[in-house]
Amino acid sequence: MKSYRVVFAPSFKEIITDEGKTVLDAAREAGVYIDSQCNGKGKCGKCRIRVIEGKVSPFTSEETEFIRQLDRALGYRLACMTLITGDIIVFVPGENILNAEAAKKVFSKRSNVVNPAVKSYTIDLSSEEGGARHAYFEGITRILIEKYGAGDSTCNLATLQNLADIVKGGEDRVTVFVWMDREIIAVQPGWNETCLGLALDVGTTTVALYLCDLKNGDVIASGSITNPQILFGADIMSRISYSVNHPGQGVKKMQGELINSVNTLIDQMAVGNGFSPQQIVDMTVVGNTVMHHIFLGIAPDHLGLWPFTPSIQGSVDVKVRELGILINPSAYVHVLPVEAGFVGADNVGVLLSEEPYNQDELSLTIDLGTNGEIVLGNRETLLCCSCATGPAFEGAQISCGMRATVGAIEKVRINTATFKVDYAVVGTEGWASEHSPGDLKPVGICGSGIIDTFAHLFKTGIIGEDGAFSENLHTPRLRKGQSDVMEFVLAWEHETATGNDIVFTQRDIRQIQLAKGALHGGCRVLMDHLKVTYINRMSIAGAFGMHIDKENALTIGLFPWCDPENITMVGNAAGHGAYLTLVDREKRTEADRITGMVTHIELALEEGFQKEFMKALSIPYKSD
Repeated sequence: MKSYRVVFAPSFKEIITDEGKTVLDAAREAGVYIDSQCNGKGKCGKCRIRVIEGKVSPFTSEETEFIRQLDRALGYRLACMTLITGDIIVFVPGENILNAEAAKKVFSKRSNVVNPAVKSYTIDLSSEEGGARHAYFEGITRILIEKYGAGDSTCNLATLQNLADIVKGGEDRVTVFVWMDREIIAVQPGWNETCLGLALDVGTTTVALYLCDLKNGDVIASGSITNPQILFGADIMSRISYSVNHPGQGVKKMQGELINSVNTLIDQMAVGNGFSPQQIVDMTVVGNTVMHHIFLGIAPDHLGLWPFTPSIQGSVDVKVRELGILINPSAYVHVLPVEAGFVGADNVGVLLSEEPYNQDELSLTIDLGTNGEIVLGNRETLLCCSCATGPAFEGAQISCGMRATVGAIEKVRINTATFKVDYAVVGTEGWASEHSPGDLKPVGICGSGIIDTFAHLFKTGIIGEDGAFSENLHTPRLRKGQSDVMEFVLAWEHETATGNDIVFTQRDIRQIQLAKGALHGGCRVLMDHLKVTYINRMSIAGAFGMHIDKENALTIGLFPWCDPENITMVGNAAGHGAYLTLVDREKRTEADRITGMVTHIELALEEGFQKEFMKALSIPYKSD
C-alpha cells in the first residue's frame, strides 16, 4: 500500500499516512483537531477543510448538502468524505460565523450617527411625479435633485445597462443607490431600500467581517476566518519575503487567497441572513500596512527595506469589481489611510474608535495582535509605534496553540501546593474541576489561556524570573518532551479530544517572552519620549485582548504597570473603526485628519529600545 505526506495548515503539522484514508482520520493521527459531530458519517457538515494542493478523491453527493458551488470551486471539502490519493496540503479554516445576537458583543460601543456614503432613494418615473417625460437617467437625476436635494450624479456603464433592462421590463418605480451624493451605483426595480454594507478588518492571522444595515447602523451578522495568507508565512515579514522572492506573482497569489476567503465569508453571511450579496453596496477596510497593500494587490516589497516606506499612505476608493469582491459590482471599497511603514489603517481604526485625540488625559492604547501597535497621547500630542509581537498571542508558533474556537483552553489556574491544573474551555461552561474527569475534551490552548499559563507557572515557582523551568520541582507534569525540551503538562491525553497531552514547553515560554518583550519595550520608548514614568489609563484593543486576565497580564509584564481598574478591554477597535467609517462618512474625513496628527516613532532607530526589550524579557520586568 502506498503512503503519502499530508500537511495541515496553519499549524503545519504533517504526517505520513496510507493511501485511501480520509483527511479526518489523518488529522486525528497527526493530533490536528477537526470538528466532526457525526463522527465521520458526512451528516453534520462541521469538518470543512480546504484542499490547497495535491490529489484527493472526487467530490461526493454527501458533500453537496454542505458545500456551496463557490466553495467547491475553491477546494472546500468535508474531511470525512475526502480520501487521500497523493501528497496533499490541507487548510483548516477555523471559520466562526456569529448571528446578530452574538454580534452585540463585537464592539464596546456603537455609532450614534448614521450618515453612510451610500444612500437609497425611491423614485417614481411615471408622469405623475416626473412631469414631462425625460430619458430615464435624466429623469432619475432630476428627481434626485428636486425631491431629495442631491447634486448632479454620474453613472457607470454597468448601472446604465442594468437601467436599460429595468426599462425594458416596463418598471417605473425604482430604488436608486447613490454614493457620496455624486454617483448612482445601482438601480433596482420596485421599491426595496435594503441597503447593506461591509466593514472588513484584515489581520495578519485573523480576518473579521461585519455585515451592517446602512439604514440604521445595526450589525446584522459578523464572522471571522483564519487569514489564508498564513500559507505563505506566519508574520508580515515572511509575507514580504514571499512577495520579494516571487516577483509579480507572489502578491497576486496572496491577494487571491484573501479575496477568495472574504468572498466565501460574504456569501455565507449574506445568504445565511436572507440577503443577496448584490444588496451589499458599500465596504470599508482596515489592516496593517502589509495587509493593506496585499489587499489592494500592491507588492509590499519596499516595506521590507529601510526606511519602510509604503507605496501609498492616503485613503483609497476603488471599485469592488477591480478587486474581485463579489458584492454589487458598482460598489466602492474605501480603504482607510495608513500612518507609517508598520503602523497601518488598523491603527487608524483604533484611534477612531477610542478617540484619544479628543481627550485631555494622557492614555496608552495597545492593539494586541501579530503586529502590536501602540499609541500614547491626548489631544495635544500623539505618538505611535509598532512592534513585532509575532503570532504567539493568537496561538500560532505555540506547540499546542490554536485560535479561540470551541475546544480551546481559555483559562488556566495551577494549585501552588500540588501543581494540579484546572482549566476552562471555549464552548463549555465552568472549570474542569466542576465536571466529571474528561468531560471538557480540550483540543489546544488559545491566547488568553497562554497568558494565564505563563502567569501561573511564574506564581507557583515552576518557572523563574528568566522564564526557565525550575530544576528543583518534582511533579509528573514537569518532564522532558521531544528533543529533550522541558515541558509542563496542562491536560493529560485521556482528558483531550485529540488523544494527545496538551503541553506548554520551554520554547513556548521563549516565544511569549520575545513577544511581550517587544510590546513592553515599545511602550517604554513612547513613555520616555513624553517623560512619563507611570500610566494612569490604558485601553487594550484586539479580539485576543478582550479575553485576557488583566492581573495575569500585569504579572508577566505584558505591558507597563497600570491600576487594573483603569485598564479597559475594548474588543476589536480596529474593526469598530472600519464600522464607524461605514455608517458615518464624516469619519472618513476624520481618519485622514488624525493620520496627519500622529508622530511615528521608529523603534529600530531608538537607542533605548534594545535596552528596554532586554529588560522586558525578565518576568515581569527588570527595573532599574
